[in-house]
Amino acid sequence: MPRFAAILVAMSTLFILSCASPPRVSVDMDLASQPTFYLDDWVRRGYPQVMVRPEGRPEIPPNALFMPLRVTQQMQHPTLVGTNVSRMVWQTWLQQRVFPVIEFADQATPYRQDLALRLARMKGAQVVVGGYVTYFVEGGTAGDTRVSLQIEILDVASGQLLWSMAHTALLERQFTNDYLLFATKARMPSDPTWAVVQTVSADMGKEVHDWLYPPAPKAPSKPDAFQ
Repeated sequence: MPRFAAILVAMSTLFILSCASPPRVSVDMDLASQPTFYLDDWVRRGYPQVMVRPEGRPEIPPNALFMPLRVTQQMQHPTLVGTNVSRMVWQTWLQQRVFPVIEFADQATPYRQDLALRLARMKGAQVVVGGYVTYFVEGGTAGDTRVSLQIEILDVASGQLLWSMAHTALLERQFTNDYLLFATKARMPSDPTWAVVQTVSADMGKEVHDWLYPPAPKAPSKPDAFQ
């Protein structure tokens, strides 16, 4: 098979694979050297595990106070890691407009239910959001990044646990693969930790957003007049 034809076959194969999975493909190629295909790495995750979910929904979406997440893993500087991860989750929920108002208590101590409820009452919030960073590995652009979170949402007036859910995601560092006619290289996002935390928090934020702002029911399809 001529070299150019083989390259076209390889491009077609990678294009089909890219359409069937999240990575995007680009190519750096000239006819005088081995072409290189670049595939964007993507965050792998399943679905959030919801352990506690409210049966009903409030008439008016509540204002929330977001507490720094507590790190349960043994590591250096757990409070700093917890605060940084918490800020990413909070920013994601702000973008999603999960609650009409969501204040981040960045100066508070890591999440503890009794202290969180006390502070939320002082600030006039109707719900308090807290939880735990149960696993955290920051691989940067040279290694794997994995984040596991557990989020709790409490009703401030009663102290009742409204939501409890957990979620995890992984961004694996891929390596270069050299073939006879071409090579493939993976490209990491510029900030892998942000990519993973944003994915995890957006999935959990959607659960809460859909509880407070349920999607409008689809209108029934009109019958065919010619049937």
